[in-house]
Amino acid sequence: MSDMEEETLDLASEQGTSTRNPHEMSNADLFSLLKTYMDTRLSGIETSFTDTTHTLEKKVKKAENSFKFKGHQVQYELNVDLQDLVQRALDYLGRNKSDKAVTILNEALNTLKKRNKLIRIADKSEGGWKTVQEYLSDDLASDSEDEKKIRAADTRAVKKLKSVKSADKKQNVRKRPAEASGSTSQTAHNSIPVSVSMPPFRGSRPGYGNQVKRSREGDMCFRCGLFGHWASDCKKDTKTGFGAPRGTS
Repeated sequence: MSDMEEETLDLASEQGTSTRNPHEMSNADLFSLLKTYMDTRLSGIETSFTDTTHTLEKKVKKAENSFKFKGHQVQYELNVDLQDLVQRALDYLGRNKSDKAVTILNEALNTLKKRNKLIRIADKSEGGWKTVQEYLSDDLASDSEDEKKIRAADTRAVKKLKSVKSADKKQNVRKRPAEASGSTSQTAHNSIPVSVSMPPFRGSRPGYGNQVKRSREGDMCFRCGLFGHWASDCKKDTKTGFGAPRGTS
């Protein structure tokens, strides 16, 4: 073998060695890469599970409480949301994940800013919290049209409030069914109360009208004209003209 051939073989050997080394990987390197991949996947699953758990807990807290007033319910739900965000931030800090904790705290800060904005809208608008409801229901408007969106929401809210008040007035002045469908005599009877008092008839049989107790000293007999008795008890003889002494029965 010539010197040139030996140099050619050595060069080929060196080239083969240089091309193999970058692609060679030990078992330790392979295990390290696999471990890193699994840790990343498990961390993502753990984070997703934690977020899902917090979301379910928040929904349960909101569902298990009922309030008489809508405003109290809205404020309570806001407090639950903020409490959940703070708790998640603390969990991330406990696992040395400060970046995620900062993200959660910024979300809580934005929630408070949004709440304060809604309070100002309700305070300045004519429709109050009804305007806020209309404002939140309109999700199509961009941030640049926010003021226009607020005015439109206020207009809709005021219109709805006036419609409700008008319906209540009509309901209050509506006649009752019995009065609307009753006859003329029934209407007159219902509108003009009549009280009739019938005194007992003195000339009737004894005992009639005894329910009313009256003094007999001032009563006059229609037969003899004397006081102190009634005609039914008169003892004067109409033929002879003699009767009981005056003032006696």
